[in-house]
Amino acid sequence: MTAVLTSIRESSTGFKVRRLRIASLLTRRELADLAGVSREEVDLFEHNLPVKLDSKRRILKELWSRKAKK
Repeated sequence: MTAVLTSIRESSTGFKVRRLRIASLLTRRELADLAGVSREEVDLFEHNLPVKLDSKRRILKELWSRKAKK
């Protein structure tokens, strides 16, 4: 992968969500259950594919609340 594509991927929201999830020691299933969304929605979000705005909000809210507790 080229440096440009790598930097674009790493700056994407989905990539950041994945990094936060992993840093929180959560699987996609665990995050989905905590956020009240499907595992597929977490997967789509991490891959920058279309997801309902409410699902994105729930996922981000759960991740940010865990980060704030640290």
